[in-house]
This record gives sequence, structure tokens and C-alpha cells, in this order.
Amino acid sequence: MKKRLARLAAVVMSVMMIGSLAACGSGDGGSGDGGSASKGSSGDTIKVGIVIPETGALAAFGAGTQEMTQYALDQINEAGGIEVDGTAKKLELVVADSESNATKASEAANNLISSKNIDIMITSHTADTTVPVAAACERAGVVCLSVDTPDEAWATSDYKYSYHAGFNTENELSCFKDAWDAAGIAGGKVGVMHATDTEGQTMINAISDFANSNGYEADDPGAYTSGATDYTSIINNLKKEGCDAVVGVMLTSDFGTFYSQLKSSGYMPKVCTVAKATLFKEDVDSAGANGLADGLCSEVWWTPDHPYTSSISGQTCKEIGDKWMELTGDKYAPATAGYDYANVEILYNVLKNAGSLDTKKLCAAADELNVDTIIGNVNYNDKHYSVQSLVTGQWTYNDDGTWTQNIIANTQVPDCPVTSELRVLK
Repeated sequence: MKKRLARLAAVVMSVMMIGSLAACGSGDGGSGDGGSASKGSSGDTIKVGIVIPETGALAAFGAGTQEMTQYALDQINEAGGIEVDGTAKKLELVVADSESNATKASEAANNLISSKNIDIMITSHTADTTVPVAAACERAGVVCLSVDTPDEAWATSDYKYSYHAGFNTENELSCFKDAWDAAGIAGGKVGVMHATDTEGQTMINAISDFANSNGYEADDPGAYTSGATDYTSIINNLKKEGCDAVVGVMLTSDFGTFYSQLKSSGYMPKVCTVAKATLFKEDVDSAGANGLADGLCSEVWWTPDHPYTSSISGQTCKEIGDKWMELTGDKYAPATAGYDYANVEILYNVLKNAGSLDTKKLCAAADELNVDTIIGNVNYNDKHYSVQSLVTGQWTYNDDGTWTQNIIANTQVPDCPVTSELRVLK
């Protein structure tokens, strides 16, 4: 098992390094010496910088993040703020848009550090944001707290000031295996969708290794070019090999084109587990009209049904989800809602335990952090990351045109209720 985990980490590392390398080339970011309070801490305010994808291809991840983050900060401020060196200080949020681009994320982080004089950084939503922001903070000696990116990103560097809480490739793929097992296809063939780019080539290795190591037979139906309009040859290969499942990490647009053609081909696997492309209801809507994506499965980071409470307010996950819907006007609370709130929980506990804006004291507080949040226990290891557990979801298209994401497996979080049995695709 240790060897398999190492292989999985190694192949994913290469993808994550792309964002990290892109970030290293922009901005001087400061000396990275750390050890003293930052310049933004004057008066009664602690400046909290945040870099998120508000625009661009990853904007769905950042939807509602600013609102939920500000809500959590308001809870802290209304309770008196954070005591720093004997003085109560309020938290001020300073927002920057990564534009869903690694280079822009790095530039945004550098600007928050050098021009906005932030005291501490938080960030979230894919390696395109978190890795370059962390790199900028490392160069400047600013503490960075991030969430919801595969944790293998943190294996690429020995971070001094950056800390991360999220899932890893192993527990993500374990969610997919739970769906395969539930479909009754143990030992069957799994067709691995992968693009011709670096990420695609990396992921076929990771997924194939996992599938083969868990009693399934991975099949490579051929690579596709992102933006392709014809998947006929791949579908024919999946059909020829008799694949019982299809799995992949795909862009929503690519998956929508592929799946529409798959549905009309006369061949259908029993289960389709796709990461990235089917995380949000906007994704399954865009995958095709009239509920085309009904029955698709994905990993689920967090739900309002998770059995956790806030370390700030004592609120349940349901109450946090309800608040997100109130703030955004949406009728569905995505997984990112919980992670957005939890990022502030982590910030709150690090600041509270440090009692200072001194960088060394902040890092010491993060190193010793062991706190129960609405995404579960956060306790950083020596690589500065905390692995959070996942559950497996399946999308159901309702008669009224809305979507429900049912939980069909809870192996990693047994107290999260299973709301439906898996439905095989037809």
C-alpha cells in the first residue's frame, strides 16, 4: 500500500508542479525570512488576503467564496475579534481574483503582500490558485492557509509558511471504487478517459495504477485532445473492450461532448465516475439538456449532511449550508461552501492560539493545530497538510428540472448518511 501511495503521489506531483513553476517566475515576493509581524497590522485591524478564482474557467469553484468568507469573519468580529499581543483586533478581508490562471494568481498574491500589506493569506479552489499563492507567500515569509486542492501539491516542496487542508488522490479514487463496487462490477474493466496534455497523461497512470491494484482492469481507450468534437473512436474502443465503468478527470465542456455522444452510441457502462467535470450542479446542467447527466457519480468533498459543527459558532453543517444559500440566493449548497467556511475556522484557531501576528508564532500555532471543523478534524502533518475525507455522490435529475446529489457511499465518513443506493446507467 505504501508503495502504491508513493506512486500515486509522484504522478500527481508533476501536474501540481506546473502551477508552482509558473508562479516562481513572477514578482519578487519579498525575502521569505519571516519571524516578525507584518506591516498591515497597524491599528485595530488584521488584514486577511484571499486569492480565489472569481472569473475564468474555474469561476464555479469561487462562486460564493467571498460571501461565505466574509460571513465567517463577521461572526468572529461580532464576538470581539482576535486578541493580538493583548489588543483585540477585527479581521478585514482583502480580495483578489486569480482569474483561474496560475500566473495571475501569483501576481495577485504578490500584490496583496507588497501593496495591500496583508498580515496573513488564505486561498482555495484548485492548484491553479493555491500552489502559486503558497509559492508567493513562501518567498515573502507570509503565512498562507489553503483548502480543497489535492494534497499531493504539498509533497512538491518543504513549506515553511504554507498549510493546506484537502483530499488526496487516494481517497478521491477510493470514492470511485465505492461506486464501482456498488454497481456490482468487481474485477471488471474500467475505461480511463484522459487528454493528450500533461495532466491527462499523468492521470491515466494514477487511475490505472489504482484500478489495477484494487482488483479492476484498467483500459486505455486512447487519448483525446481537449476541445475535441468527435469521440467516436474512443467510444468504439470502450465498447469493444466491454468496459463496465468509465472514469476520468475532465473539463466540463469536454465531458459534455463526450457523454452526449456516448449516450447516443447504443453502448453504456454501468457506472461513470468523473472528477472535476461533475462537481457542481452547473456542471451537470451544462453536460447536456434534459437531464443528460442523470446518474453520473463524483467524489463529494462536503455536504450539509456531514456530521460536523463549527469551531467558531457551534453551527451544524446544515446551518452553514442554509446560510450559504441565503447569502448567494442559490437553492443548493455545494461542497465548496463548507470548505470556504472551514478555511476561516482554521484562520481563527491559528490566530487565536498564536495570540500574535509574529510569523514564527503563527507557524507554531499551525504546527500544533488540532481542531474539529465543519470539514472534519484539521491536524497538519510534517508536510503541512491535513487529509480530509470524502464521500461518493450520484446526481439525480428531478421531474421539476432540479438536481439532487445523493450520497451512495460513505466509507470514509460513516456518520454522513447514505441517501440512496447507486442506480446503474442504462
